[in-house]
Amino acid sequence: MHIRIKKWIKNQELKSSSFADKIGVNRATISHVLSGRNKPSIDFLDKMIRTFPDLNANWIVSGEGFMYKSEGVKELVKSKNIKKIVVFYDDNSFEEIEK
Repeated sequence: MHIRIKKWIKNQELKSSSFADKIGVNRATISHVLSGRNKPSIDFLDKMIRTFPDLNANWIVSGEGFMYKSEGVKELVKSKNIKKIVVFYDDNSFEEIEK
């Protein structure tokens, strides 16, 4: 997991010290996590995920999926073609728009 955290920090173009400040943890904690000496605590991960809402928690913990939540959505949209869109109005009517 520490390798994915390093990758996230690099991708955000942050230094480990500014990352520590941003998520509100001690700089020494970051150093220990990034070196692999200590595993990140639940509190650490919670702060990281809350600070960076587009970070995919599943990716950071397990390595599965995409780094960013929005990447998964983009891939899903790319892999499918839109056939029709249905718009619902507040008067309970709707309209179908075919592509």
